[in-house]
Amino acid sequence: MTRSNRHRPMSRAAYQAALVTLKAQHPWLAKQVVEPAPGHLAVLEHFVSQCELLMKPADYRHLPLFCATNQRDKLSLRVELVGASINRDRALLDLIEATRHAAQQHCPVCAAPVIGGDANAGQGVRCQQHETTIGLFAEDLKRNHKLAVAAGLLQAATKPEQSVRGEPLDPSIDDAVHALVQSLPDMKAASAAPEQPALQAPRATPPIAFLDAAGLRSFVERHRTKPDEKAKRAQYIAERIRTAGHERRKLGELPDDWPQLIEDFQRDFPNFAELADVLHDHFALHAMGDGRVAWSPILLIGPAGIGKTEAARWLASRLSLPFRVIDMASTQSSSPLAGSESFWSNSEPGVVFELLAYQPLANPVIVLDELDKTDQQRQYDPLAALYTLLEPRSARDFIDLSIRDFAIDASHVNWIATANSTEGIPAPLLSRMTVLQVRAPTPEQVAHIAQQIYGRMRAESPWGSVFAPKLDEEVVSQLKDLPPRTLGLALQRALGRAARDERDHIRASDLPAIPASSRRGIGFMA
Repeated sequence: MTRSNRHRPMSRAAYQAALVTLKAQHPWLAKQVVEPAPGHLAVLEHFVSQCELLMKPADYRHLPLFCATNQRDKLSLRVELVGASINRDRALLDLIEATRHAAQQHCPVCAAPVIGGDANAGQGVRCQQHETTIGLFAEDLKRNHKLAVAAGLLQAATKPEQSVRGEPLDPSIDDAVHALVQSLPDMKAASAAPEQPALQAPRATPPIAFLDAAGLRSFVERHRTKPDEKAKRAQYIAERIRTAGHERRKLGELPDDWPQLIEDFQRDFPNFAELADVLHDHFALHAMGDGRVAWSPILLIGPAGIGKTEAARWLASRLSLPFRVIDMASTQSSSPLAGSESFWSNSEPGVVFELLAYQPLANPVIVLDELDKTDQQRQYDPLAALYTLLEPRSARDFIDLSIRDFAIDASHVNWIATANSTEGIPAPLLSRMTVLQVRAPTPEQVAHIAQQIYGRMRAESPWGSVFAPKLDEEVVSQLKDLPPRTLGLALQRALGRAARDERDHIRASDLPAIPASSRRGIGFMA
């Protein structure tokens, strides 16, 4: 099948036929809401098949809720199980996250691969051929093109156009594709331009050997003769590892516009200039290589509530990497990181193993929150696993305590730790991290951050378009005294009050009273 045939828009009739086929193959979907974008049908079909591996037959016959819809070109999934174990719930959440990420890598119109899709972004990403079109189905694209021509916004196609590579476009492709080619006249010149310098050559990040396949087989065989529950657990773990990529894993790559990402980060987090500078160095180096997303372990030192964890979450979201926060202040041993010993009846893998073994990408972002508040006087040191994990050479052969049959490669994890000070953090750990000081934002920076948070809330919410694009100066002035952590909560309350009065903007009187303990200066270090 040629590329043009694979990546063509579907008609509504073909889409409905595909849904009928899907529900016929999986009868338990008959009474469920299944309305994805046509380009996400294949991803959804894979998700349904994986769900059946996680669920018992009784689960999906009497499933209380399964919903797969299209929201702003993104695949929206919701699944609920009755009486599911914690492990199965966790596995389902991981599967949903991986599926949403996979959907963002395909155009919602034609399923063509796209680069830089972010499952947490406000809107899905379309392929180059359909990024300027309206509609999801072939007849909608064609109709909207005709309307644009009638309105004088586009010229009617008079001859077959050529693609960027100079080859004729398939005449059966919708007129909307021809319109896009016409709207980008410089593309032909770009296709004939001299080759780019070596530093800008297309990247091909190689997969990594994540584990020893023989060790995984040995793990399953060793548990085959054990009690039924342990045998099932071993088979379940092995199946999830194989689903994510067997013994190999991919590395998340830098988006082509990574310099713009750095600029956006500096704009949204103006008091994190030093972190932006360090990331800029790392990204520039890896862009010269295979383009992988990687940085050495970073420790952010600064007052509470200034956005350290939120900055890490923003980076993971924009880089389309798996993300997890570990509250180090509440950990009582190293088991959250490295798993619990296999001789315990309730032994479970740690976060590192789960995040790497059950996801297709080997370079997630893990945040060690409040590292300085870890209680190291306990019998089991919560920091013990970090001496291995933060050192790339030793992390290549990381062994989870609950699964000792084989090691995994955890050397590509992107670590970010947060703390109020370096006191209480052992010197050997500090030597493994780049320590950066993060100052509390100035009132002017807080005003800018408030506008950015408000903008994100509008973009990510279905009701966002109802409200004014920017906050009034009077509102911003009143928010200047709040730490970044409190801004979102205050704006959420204010938006709710504005909605109750059916207003499209926030007034200063909508903001909740700011308690003295939340004002600037509290929690700041001398």
